[in-house]
Amino acid sequence: MKASDLFWRRFRDEQRTSAKYLRLLFNDHFVIFLIIALGGIVLAYRELLSTPQSMMFWRSNWWQVIIITWLLIGLQIGDLITYFQPADRLYLLGNDSEIIKKYLTRSVNLSILYASVWQAVFVGSIIPILLRIYVNGLLRISSLLIFAISYKLLLLLFERDKLFLKQRVQTITIFEANSTAEGLLFRVLLPSIFLEFILILTQMQVYILMSAWLVLMVVTACYFRISSHKANSFAINWAIATQQAQQQKQRVLHFFALFAEIPNQPKSIKRRRYLDFFLQRLIKNKPAMLRLYWIRLARDTEILPLVLRLIIVGMIIVGVLQTAPDWLVAVVGSLTVYLVNFQLLPLFSDTQKKIWSRLMPITNSQKQSAFIQVHRLVNYIVCTLLIVTVAVTSESLQRILLLFVLLIVVTIGLQKSYIPYMIKKMKK
Repeated sequence: MKASDLFWRRFRDEQRTSAKYLRLLFNDHFVIFLIIALGGIVLAYRELLSTPQSMMFWRSNWWQVIIITWLLIGLQIGDLITYFQPADRLYLLGNDSEIIKKYLTRSVNLSILYASVWQAVFVGSIIPILLRIYVNGLLRISSLLIFAISYKLLLLLFERDKLFLKQRVQTITIFEANSTAEGLLFRVLLPSIFLEFILILTQMQVYILMSAWLVLMVVTACYFRISSHKANSFAINWAIATQQAQQQKQRVLHFFALFAEIPNQPKSIKRRRYLDFFLQRLIKNKPAMLRLYWIRLARDTEILPLVLRLIIVGMIIVGVLQTAPDWLVAVVGSLTVYLVNFQLLPLFSDTQKKIWSRLMPITNSQKQSAFIQVHRLVNYIVCTLLIVTVAVTSESLQRILLLFVLLIVVTIGLQKSYIPYMIKKMKK
C-alpha cells in the first residue's frame, strides 16, 4: 500500500472512532448544559462590552495582556497528527523515503487545517474587543489571524523535524535537553513579542511588519520543503515518532474524557498528595466502603477533574448572569448539580467491576448507602459554592432564596429517586 493511501485509510478509521466518541460526548445532558453555558458566556461578553465600568479597562494596558494570553493559548492547541502505530517501526522500517515525502506531507497539511480552525476561533472570539479598541481594526484582526496560522505552521514543521534522526534546525537540538526552555522560547516568548508589535504599532508599521513576516515565512517554507532528493537523505526516528503519535492520541482521548465517559480507555489512578490532609480526616472512623469511594474519587484521573470543571463552569455562569432572570440562574445552578451527580455515577460502576470489591463482606444495600453518602456531601459542597457565588455577585435576596429552594428540591429528588434508580439500572 502506498504511503499516501495508508495515511488516508488511517485518517478515515480515526474519523469513524471520533464520530463514536462525539455521539457519547454530545449526549442530552451535555447539549443542554452547553446551550446554557454558551448563552451565559454571550450575555457576559455583551455586558463586558456595554457597561460603562468597562471603559476604564479598555484604557489600560491589561487588555493587551489578556489578548496576548488568549492567543497564546490558541497556539498551544493542535499537534502534529501522524497516526503512527507501534508496529510501524517494524513494518514500515526501510520505507522512510516515501513516508517522509508523502505520508508526513499529508500529515502536516491535515494538522495545519485543524490548527487553522482553532486559530480562527480564538481570533474571532476577540474581534468585538478589537473593534471596540481600534477605530479601524480590520488590519490588526487579519494580521493576528495570518500570524497565528503561519506561526502554528512553523511550530508543526519544527515538530515534524523532531521525528528525523538528523534534524536540520540546530536550535531544536540545543533545546532538546530542556523542553521547558524550548517551550518558553518558541511557544511563549517569540509569539508574545510579535503579537505585542501587532497591537501597539501604527497601521502602516503593522503593514510593513506583516509583509516582512510573510516573506520570512515563504523562505522558511521553502527551507522545510522536502523534495524527493531530500527525502532520501533523512531517516525517521521510529521510537520518537510512535511515541509522539501515541501521546497525541492520548491527548485527544483525554479531551473527550473531560466531558464524557469514554469506553475502552485505560483507567489510571494518581495519588494527589495535597488532598491527603483532607482525605484522612474525611474517611477517619468511616465504614470500609465509604472510605473506598472517597479514596477512588480523590485519586481518579477522569471523574474528579470532570466534576471540578463542571462546578467551576457552573459557578462562572451563575456569577456572570447578573442581568438574567432569577429563574434562569436557579435553573443553571440546578442543572450543574444534576450534571455533577450524573458524572459521579461511573464511580459506583467502576468500583463494582473490581473483583476484590465484590468479595468484600458487605451487602449491596450497604454499598449503595455508602455511595449515596458520597453524593450527599458532594451535593452540599456544590450547592454551597453556587449560593456563595450568587450572594457575592448579586445583591438580589430573591435570587438567592429562589436558588436555595430549588437546589434543595433538586438535591432531595436526586438522592431519593434518581441515584437509586440509576444504581439499579447499572446492576442490570
